[in-house]
Amino acid sequence: MEVLATHRIDGSVRPQAITFAAGPRYDIEEVKGVKLTKLYTTKEIAREYTVIIRSKQTSLFEDDGRWFVLMKS
Repeated sequence: MEVLATHRIDGSVRPQAITFAAGPRYDIEEVKGVKLTKLYTTKEIAREYTVIIRSKQTSLFEDDGRWFVLMKS
């Protein structure tokens, strides 16, 4: 997965769109919030972005420059 993000002068990051390896690009309509969270898989601390993609709320995680998404129903 590739994430297009804006890195601001203050150090914050604003994800703009995601593109899956074998799929289309999805624009991120809104970033509702960002928080630190512990990953279940690695037990590492990562940033969790709560975003809206195609009118659905989704969690987008960033862990040391690596991104992944968790689709919520």
